[in-house]
Amino acid sequence: MSPRTPTENESPGLRQRIIDAASRIFVEEGYEHLSMRRVAQVVGCSQMAAYRHFANKEALTQHLCAQLYTDFSSRMFRQMEAANEPWEQIRIFISALVNFAVSYPDHYSLVFLIRHADEDVIAERERLGEEFLQTIHELIRKVLPQDTTVATSNMRMRQVLTCLHGTAALLIAHPRAYGLTKVKAIKDAEDTIMRLLRD
Repeated sequence: MSPRTPTENESPGLRQRIIDAASRIFVEEGYEHLSMRRVAQVVGCSQMAAYRHFANKEALTQHLCAQLYTDFSSRMFRQMEAANEPWEQIRIFISALVNFAVSYPDHYSLVFLIRHADEDVIAERERLGEEFLQTIHELIRKVLPQDTTVATSNMRMRQVLTCLHGTAALLIAHPRAYGLTKVKAIKDAEDTIMRLLRD
């Protein structure tokens, strides 16, 4: 008896090919050009086969954002660990976040700026963010006076992230109106955050 030929849905690596194709479209053309039909065309499979791996465009998009965010966080933390001085680690963090926003504006907006209606997506984002926030909080505590309360260090962390996300959002959406370039945005954020944490 001859071995059964795998169906289209079972073909090796189809899920990864769908992810790779969707990622290219998302990065190069933006969220509005990403569709299950387009991904299926690029991969060379039927839409039905693509839907067997991801329920809809939103599920595929959330997977891409979570994957990119995880890769970004891991890379940033490695760069920060390579620098021994806490203030240098903060500069690396600021630069990394602004660069991420500029390189992947749609991903950045979906991960950090847009509130999702799906409770499962919200829970997954919060889970992914826990390690990120814990690491940033520990870093901020290193540069604050030793007697700083947890409540105050948490407030400083919120202020740091407010500054960074606000700067990144302006850089993505309204760079001309605010006279922002990537270099200027990083410098502005550094100046504000250093003053905030040294105050």
